[in-house]
Amino acid sequence: MTQASTAKRRAAVRRRRTMLGLLAILVAAAVVLLVWRPWEAPEAAPSAAPSESAAPSATPEASESPTPTPSGPFTPVGGSDETAEPTEPCAPEQITIVPAVDKPAYAADERVQLSFTIENTGEGACSLNAGTSVQEYEIRAGDDVVHRWSDCAADVQDNVVQLQPGQPQSTVPVEWDRTASSIETCTAERPQVPAGGATYELSVRVGDYASRQSAQFILE
Repeated sequence: MTQASTAKRRAAVRRRRTMLGLLAILVAAAVVLLVWRPWEAPEAAPSAAPSESAAPSATPEASESPTPTPSGPFTPVGGSDETAEPTEPCAPEQITIVPAVDKPAYAADERVQLSFTIENTGEGACSLNAGTSVQEYEIRAGDDVVHRWSDCAADVQDNVVQLQPGQPQSTVPVEWDRTASSIETCTAERPQVPAGGATYELSVRVGDYASRQSAQFILE
């Protein structure tokens, strides 16, 4: 065998080996592609199911508004409304009424707040009409009456209440605009009473029950 033919055979063997190597590489690459499948979108990872033992997130609770307490009929001086078992009417000597103002002296631009306290000083409960229909605030300058609340009072009403012994009840204050009153001037402009250090006294009556003392104050 000549050298030329031997060289040709060796070259053919190398080509076959090269072809077989390339074929093996292609087969391996095909296997990898079939397994990996890069052309497919990756599957989304399943979301973790909430654990049954996990406590639910706390949501802030709305603050509860207090339920309004139903009120009974208008009771201007407190006390309990008369029940199905009415008590005896209050005797004048067992009722004490104390007039009151909110301060001893008032500047020129201040209005006076009038009120009173009523107390049953007897030994047992008694009843009386303490409604605004029988309330009277009277303001005097010396011996002269300058203002009566009842002269122009509106929307007044009766209200019979029971007063327990030893339990004083106070009224909601009534405002006085420092004017002289009369029944003829309820819808007209009324004159201001003298001020500049003038002294006035408040007395109160509730029906047949009158205060035994007065509350004194000064208008500047």
